[in-house]
Amino acid sequence: MNVEETIKKLYAKHNTWVDIVSSFGCNKVTSEDLVSEMYIKIQLKIEKGLDINFIDDEINYYYIFKTLRTLFIDLKEKRKTLNTKR
Repeated sequence: MNVEETIKKLYAKHNTWVDIVSSFGCNKVTSEDLVSEMYIKIQLKIEKGLDINFIDDEINYYYIFKTLRTLFIDLKEKRKTLNTKR
């Protein structure tokens, strides 16, 4: 499966990804932003040769979940750092 097909499969579950990030405690706008960052991060990794497919060309949901969670944690750390510098 090529990069474009994989991204299309990812995007087909866009609302699922947004809901996952929202469940972490983000508002809708922040959730959309983090999901957009996830698309970019995943595309770059796929272009470098990463295969995020599971059995039968299904997207590895766990990998996407971990990516979204990492982006969320990074955001929280950045906000925490910004708040302590004031």
